[in-house]
Amino acid sequence: MKYRLVDLLCCPQCGGSLELEAYQMRSSIEAIGVSTERQRCTKLCARYAHHPSQTNPEACSRCYQDEIVEGRLFCNACNIAYPIINNIPRLLTVGLLSESLAHYHTDFLQRHPKEFATLSIPSLHEGKKVATLHAFSYQWTTFLKNFDYFSEIFLSFVHPFLKSQDFEGKTVLEVGCGSGRPASVAASFGAEVIAVDLSEAVESAQQMASHYPMLHVVQADAYALPFRSNLEVDFVYSVGVIQHLPNPQAGLLSIARLVQPGRRIIIWVYGVREFWYRPIDLLRKLTIRLPFRILHVFSFCLALLSELFLLIPYRILSKIPGTRTLAERIPGRIYARFPFKENVLGWFDRLGAPVTCYFTRDQVENMLLAAGFASIQVVARPGASASWVAQGIRVLTPETLRPSASDDLTK
Repeated sequence: MKYRLVDLLCCPQCGGSLELEAYQMRSSIEAIGVSTERQRCTKLCARYAHHPSQTNPEACSRCYQDEIVEGRLFCNACNIAYPIINNIPRLLTVGLLSESLAHYHTDFLQRHPKEFATLSIPSLHEGKKVATLHAFSYQWTTFLKNFDYFSEIFLSFVHPFLKSQDFEGKTVLEVGCGSGRPASVAASFGAEVIAVDLSEAVESAQQMASHYPMLHVVQADAYALPFRSNLEVDFVYSVGVIQHLPNPQAGLLSIARLVQPGRRIIIWVYGVREFWYRPIDLLRKLTIRLPFRILHVFSFCLALLSELFLLIPYRILSKIPGTRTLAERIPGRIYARFPFKENVLGWFDRLGAPVTCYFTRDQVENMLLAAGFASIQVVARPGASASWVAQGIRVLTPETLRPSASDDLTK
């Protein structure tokens, strides 16, 4: 974690400021020469513990070379300590943080028992979130060797609203970064990227961050994003995340709080699936209960069958002038352009996510309207199964969109 993040973060419970205590540091030569002209802190220079106006630009650049490997962020108002583990601030709400630490970071707890001994267990209404945490933790720490061709995929998720040049010199927020594939592409385009995910996929994303000094990874819940309401980012994007939230509208409201008036959000979500997809939805009732390793094998088998009976025929028919129209009706044809392992990942994703929602065009537009966006555009993602790419411009102030404590976030 870079010192830079302290200026942007807040307590996910109360929204208050956090105090940093570093246990272990390291320096990285990757950040030498990083330009921070647009990325100056505004409230606090955590590295030197004074107002940012007292820090010269050269010192800001050096700040990106310092990495906090292990430590904690402490909220005095809530009396809660949030750990920094493997370079990543873990700013989950208390119950989810306890679940994550108990399952994935027992060694850290053993080294620091006093600081994190008071964490509670998740409440019953967080059950779907916990299931999502574990499912995507397995998925995005297992399907990793698939970065080299992802730039094309990522741009298809945000087309036509974002192109590679739109990222250069910008500061952007990605909600739901998974293994870090979209975030790493955005960083390679020249953006400073703040990437957030609920699951242990942040471990994989952090590996990508080691190659991009201006890629920051945070573990957090989309319903309780740990960023100041005046967070200054040029735009926010979320690819394939809102459809997996227990309450998509509440999740979008939470994200909208961080989009300043006049700035935009870009999302990609599932559309209502075609008739042929219904057996897959019925199959999901079983597969979401399978152990992840068994589901992985099952996904491999289904990918192999779809390769033999759908993708190979598509590749052949699409090259014959008289059968191209027929070829474009074959389900799952988008995977014909990518390696087999991407098809396996696709099956695991659609069969393993604990929550999956599908939206009509009107539902996507209405969700964005209700979250305080205008000038909304919703277009179908070309060449793929039913899905929508949408853009909206914020017109309401963040305070009007803050979810109330009584909001049910897990419907």
